[in-house]
Amino acid sequence: MSLSIDSNKAKEIAIRFLEQHYSVIETKQTDLQDDIWTVTVLLSSPNDQIRKIRVNAKTGKIIDWSK
Repeated sequence: MSLSIDSNKAKEIAIRFLEQHYSVIETKQTDLQDDIWTVTVLLSSPNDQIRKIRVNAKTGKIIDWSK
């Protein structure tokens, strides 16, 4: 099965997810490994926190996220 989610769509999914609870400044990095996009996002906060969101490259579903 080919990938249906490209890097731009993975970024969009990650940002929409995080914007439910945070103010997003920008995406810092997007990497694809084993059909999973890892999107690194910078958040607006006192410490400019970073979050990593893993998105399934075939389905677009969020697998997990971490600090």
